[in-house]
Amino acid sequence: MTQVREDRGEADGSGAPHGVMAALAWLPRLLALHVAWAVLVLCGGVIGGIAPATATLAAVLRGEVPGADPLEGKSGFGGAARAVLGRFRAELGPANGAAGPFLVIGLAAGANLALGIAGALPSWFFPAGFAAAGVLAAISVLALFHAIALHVLRPGAPAPMLWRGALAGIVLLPMATVSWAITLVAVGIVSGIIQPVGLLLGGGILVAVTTLVLVRSWQSRLDAATV
Repeated sequence: MTQVREDRGEADGSGAPHGVMAALAWLPRLLALHVAWAVLVLCGGVIGGIAPATATLAAVLRGEVPGADPLEGKSGFGGAARAVLGRFRAELGPANGAAGPFLVIGLAAGANLALGIAGALPSWFFPAGFAAAGVLAAISVLALFHAIALHVLRPGAPAPMLWRGALAGIVLLPMATVSWAITLVAVGIVSGIIQPVGLLLGGGILVAVTTLVLVRSWQSRLDAATV
């Protein structure tokens, strides 16, 4: 019945308003995800909190964290917060093990880029070194979130296997990789123009896009590989 109503909406021109309402319905969820992501990242010491925070909330979106919905059961918001924090603590080691190398490499490459832009590096660094740092930073960021997606789906897999899969995923899932990158670049541009978007929704959008694009794409590929 839902599909029939959607088809009718598209046929009579009401599909666009329905899509707008669906998008608006996501705003409170994105805000909640953003606040939770920011708190968890801080709990992990910022750098050490990015991967476990993203993995935890991706698992929450997938319904894999019992008690994380404050509307379920009688525990309310407090019980949901405890469930999320419990999952986050469990993810601190494994998620950082899966994504940590890419995070460290990306930070090092980003630092070189920042120093180069600031003119704090010697002239021989340009242009080859600067370009190499840019490419390395981009690959590291893409591999970082592929590694998080794979960890969410295969939490018990050895870290080296996840590292290889994350690097291969950039090539194996080109559409998902490009869609993820374009979406977040667009969000960054919009946030630069309308700053409240980034301040209130940035982390939530990152988690949602990672879950809906990368995790789902990897899930489909892994399911196809096991058939």
